[in-house]
Amino acid sequence: MVKWAIELGDHVITFLPRHLVKGQVIADFLVELPSNMIKQGETTITRRETDEFWELYTDGASSEEGVGIGLILVSPNGEKITYAIRLKFAASNNEAEHEALIAGLRLAKSIDVRQLTAYVDSQLVTSQLNGSFEARDSSMQKYLELTKALTKTFAAFEIKQIPRNVTRKQML
Repeated sequence: MVKWAIELGDHVITFLPRHLVKGQVIADFLVELPSNMIKQGETTITRRETDEFWELYTDGASSEEGVGIGLILVSPNGEKITYAIRLKFAASNNEAEHEALIAGLRLAKSIDVRQLTAYVDSQLVTSQLNGSFEARDSSMQKYLELTKALTKTFAAFEIKQIPRNVTRKQML
C-alpha cells in the first residue's frame, strides 16, 4: 500500500463521491442512443413502422441535488427500452415532467413509432395537453408548444395520467 501511495503521490488525484439522485426517475442503467438504432442487451431494435400502439412511461423530478428524467418505451410485442437522463440545468418539477415526455416523444419518433400512448403522473402535463388546463407562464407555454408539435408527428397519440402512488412495476 505504501508503494502505491509513493507512486501515485506525484499525481494530484482527488476522490469525489457520486451524489445520490433520489426518485423514481433514474433507471438501473443508461442507454446511449444512436439516432438509427437502439441496443438493449442482446436485443437490437432497428427503425421500423408499425400500426400497433407503443406505450411510453415517463417521469421527471427536481431536487437540490439536480434534475433527472426517466422513460420506458414498450413495443407492442413487449420489448422495453429504458432511458434515463440527468439534466445539467435547473428546472422545476413541472419542467422536468415536460422534459421527460419530450425525450420520450423524440425517442419514439427516432425509431418510427406511428401510434403511441403516453402515461405520465403529472396532472398538469396531461391536462395542458388535453386542453383542460392552460399554460400561464412563458416557460410552460414553450414546453406545451414543443410537446404538441411532437405529438402531431404521430399517426395516433393519446396521453393518460397515472396516479403517483402506482409503481412502475404495477404499470408494466
